[in-house]
Amino acid sequence: MTKPLQQFFKQLLDLREGAEDKHTIIENIKDDSDFSSARFWVLVFAIGACSVGLNINSIPVIIGAMLISPLMGPIVSMGMSLAIYDWGLMRRSFKNLLLLTAISITISAIYFALSPISNAQSELLARTSPTIFDVLIAIFGGLAGFIGLSRTKSGNIVPGVAIATAIMPPLCTVGYGIATLQWNFVYGAFYLFLINCIFICLSALVVSRYLKLPKREYPDMAHRKRVNRFITAIIIIIVSPAIYLAITFVEQNNFNQNAEQFITRVFEDEGYVVIHRNIAYSRTDSAIEIAFLAQRFTPEQINAFAARLPDFGLVNTKLYVRQNSFALSEEEWTQALDEIRNDDEKVSALEARLESEQASFVSPVRILSEAQAINPLVQNIAIGDITYGADLTDVTSQTIALLYTDATQPPLTFAEADGFKLWLQSRLETNELLLIVSPQPNNPDETDEISE
Repeated sequence: MTKPLQQFFKQLLDLREGAEDKHTIIENIKDDSDFSSARFWVLVFAIGACSVGLNINSIPVIIGAMLISPLMGPIVSMGMSLAIYDWGLMRRSFKNLLLLTAISITISAIYFALSPISNAQSELLARTSPTIFDVLIAIFGGLAGFIGLSRTKSGNIVPGVAIATAIMPPLCTVGYGIATLQWNFVYGAFYLFLINCIFICLSALVVSRYLKLPKREYPDMAHRKRVNRFITAIIIIIVSPAIYLAITFVEQNNFNQNAEQFITRVFEDEGYVVIHRNIAYSRTDSAIEIAFLAQRFTPEQINAFAARLPDFGLVNTKLYVRQNSFALSEEEWTQALDEIRNDDEKVSALEARLESEQASFVSPVRILSEAQAINPLVQNIAIGDITYGADLTDVTSQTIALLYTDATQPPLTFAEADGFKLWLQSRLETNELLLIVSPQPNNPDETDEISE
């Protein structure tokens, strides 16, 4: 039983099992690397489709363009030529890759220069920050791709590699960066393209040597060492920035998770309604900015919230609580209090500023501006409080808001009026609000029917 099992695993793990004739593999890969008019036009149409897909953020279009791209051939051929020491094939493949790359960038740059859509979509942005994970994808994809090419029936391996390694979208992103003069797109995307090219090439080299493809030349040991040192230097140069970016990516991801947990546990689980959050990561100076619905905090409360940041792994992080039109961090509050302590003049100035901010926050002029931003039919607004009751021991106070709308336009619907009422209740921090909606009188002496 042991012997058949060993035989099974030996056949399972032996990549030479089922491979084509070695000379056939070499000839097929050489043929895929050659430049022809058919491959030129396929490349032109593939680049056009990929550019459109990136421009409109369509993933199916991008995948379709990757499937028909002829860029894989020269890259795989370069890896094989290194393994078999065929320097003529190496030069030809490298020249073809340079030519295909230049054509791709030129066509995509022309497209994006003419396109009416100039903003960067998420699929474009995804190609600007390569990490070590992209290196791993290129390695695994390159290994699988060359194994597929060495088989008579490669099935869906090669198309899958084309999708996984995504050689074409980075080139189109480079064209976008050139067309829009955004050089960060150019550098990031071209770096991703280099990662894919180099590690697909090296994967092809590894599999070629494992398959023991016949060498065209048999260089001496010194020549082999020079080639190996060159390959090692290329790997170090390409991988080092990717490792740094990967570490930064992981740190940022962990920071974002910790920040979200901090906001949830400290604020949302306590019943505070967070209406704005901005999480900004930096290795030395991270920040969390949040704002709340109808909620104000004292400096002491903000300091207490900030003191809990280290409990969530948020070191070197500042907390900013946005209240109305201004925001102060716990450090800014402390500094302000230190400056004004024992200084009556500065205390009075700060109190006056606070009263001004509060008055401005509830002023009809400001509320009118916000209401008109919500619905341009609003013409004017009046807000006041009334007090009524049967006697002095039974007094009730209520806020009344009179909303004037454009008399030449249809009146507000009940849903729109209810929406305004809910907004004003939150805005004025009161549950006792009577909203009256009326057309704007053309003459102050005119009276119109008022409806609630």
